[in-house]
Amino acid sequence: MIVTANNISELSSNNCFTNEQQQQQEEMVTSAFLPVPSLMKVLRKCNSFLLQGLKSVQGECQPLYACGRQIGVIRPDVACYLLEYSHVFTPTPHGFFLNQQLDSYTLRSSAIDVVLRDLRAKNILTAFRGWREECFNVWADFGTEPIFQIERSAATVLGVRAFGVHVMGYTRSPKDGSMMIWIQKRAANKPTYPGMMDTMVGGGITAGFTPSQVMKKESAEEASIPEHLSRNARSCGSVSFFAESERGLHANTEFVYEIELPEDFVPTNADGEVEGFELVTVADFISRVASSKYKLTSVPVAVDFLIRHGLINSETEAEFPALMELIHVPLHQLYLNWPKLTSSSTTDRTYNGPATDL
Repeated sequence: MIVTANNISELSSNNCFTNEQQQQQEEMVTSAFLPVPSLMKVLRKCNSFLLQGLKSVQGECQPLYACGRQIGVIRPDVACYLLEYSHVFTPTPHGFFLNQQLDSYTLRSSAIDVVLRDLRAKNILTAFRGWREECFNVWADFGTEPIFQIERSAATVLGVRAFGVHVMGYTRSPKDGSMMIWIQKRAANKPTYPGMMDTMVGGGITAGFTPSQVMKKESAEEASIPEHLSRNARSCGSVSFFAESERGLHANTEFVYEIELPEDFVPTNADGEVEGFELVTVADFISRVASSKYKLTSVPVAVDFLIRHGLINSETEAEFPALMELIHVPLHQLYLNWPKLTSSSTTDRTYNGPATDL
């Protein structure tokens, strides 16, 4: 049901609850409707590469180094193609190294961009079908001086860490105080996950922006949330996961915000990237998140929200510690302490076909 300002309260019951009764109501929702096994199954999909032992379904991956640090992970299919660009990506028995003569942010960014555009023109990698003309910075340590920038769709190709922002929006029923959660339906022409349900607001951290700037920018563009409301958004940390799809490796960290919106506020899209919004109950939200119609890489954000509000906890989820680990994968430490290659050759890798997409 698509919600407008006129029918928000109709979704709530007519009973009035005290705070204690409201808490009891949320606990009943959790125990009665939470498909925990389904959520765990989806979270495992979000971490397919991690749970495969940091190995691709195609075979062993190779580290990508720049400026003395590992900054990427190269799958066998990509490794075969990068051998043609050894003047930029130098193959060694220990992995690929960015040419040290590219000694500045600008030189590295320019040289890599030439390679990526050439690969795109060859139409050999699925990820480049979602080319954005939008750049992500690549860091050794997030928030320090970036090493270079790349086209956004290439993040999965080179296995570099990608950073984004999500804003969970919710409101309270004026009749009984029960929580209602806003979700979006992505536009059908989006290059990735078209038409799927998603967090109310989300976007990648493009080069030159901070998480809070992206939060305000995307809130205005995707949901027409005015600045006087977005400034009240609460920073709630981050989630991280490590998945593999036919597009490559998704080493994602998402900065999480939440906003309790006025009950009469209805988000509307302003940039053409969202088909519409829907206000749903907690039970319905959980059902949507566990379904195949919800954007997989947004599931950790949703689970994090449910945990934060006490709707998933150690009393309701026997595998609670495992669940927590699956939304907080230590990507920084993994890239600092990557397993050593068991093969000494960079030329004996063969491409065995694409992995199943996310």
